[in-house]
Formats: sequence, C-alpha cells, structure tokens
Amino acid sequence: MLSILTRKRREALVQDAIDARRDTAAMAVAWGFVALYNVVGVADILSTTHAIGIGAAEEANPVMRAVMDHFGMGWAGAKLGLQFLVSFMVLWFPHRIVLALFIAAVAFNIGVVYSNLKIAGVL
Repeated sequence: MLSILTRKRREALVQDAIDARRDTAAMAVAWGFVALYNVVGVADILSTTHAIGIGAAEEANPVMRAVMDHFGMGWAGAKLGLQFLVSFMVLWFPHRIVLALFIAAVAFNIGVVYSNLKIAGVL
C-alpha cells in the first residue's frame, strides 16, 4: 500500500491506466458495464424505497439504515455520487482485473435489485 506513495509507483500506475484506456475492447466493456451499473444503481434506489415504503421490508444494512433515518432521501444523492465516482474510476483504469471485479460487483447489485423486487412483490 505504501508503495503507491512513491513517485515512481504513481507514474507507473498512470502509465498502466493510459495503456489500459488504449485497449478499445476494454474501453467498450468498461462503458457498457458502467452504463449498466448506473441503471442498476437507480433501480436499487427505486426498489429499496418502494419495498420500504409499502412496509414489505426495512434496510438490512445497519449503516445504511442509520443514514436513511437521519438524512431521509439524501442517501439517494450520496449513493448516486458514489456510483459516478466508481464509474469514473473504472473508466480511468479499465484494466482486465479492474473490469472483472467491477463486473462481479454489478452482478451482485443485480441480485440485490432482484431481491428487493421479490420482497416488494413486484416479481
């Protein structure tokens, strides 16, 4: 972790990111999954608020539940902001390892949305 603090390591990381962005296939995959990720993120917000709103569920994550209780719908804006930050990071460094981890996270989030919709009785 501390190796990233060295100038040499930072320069190598920047060059690795530049090289990864030159890979047109990786960029196409990155853009496609970033778009899907953001659609799924909005679906997560909508399905969560719907399931909670009809009384079919409550937020399972205690940290998120506290944020929702204290900030109302402000949590949705914060979630979208974090999604856009993650999207930018993936597009900045679309290396195959980054993409593999990101695709796994998107798949997990799709499962969360599916579960929300099942709990709410939509599916």
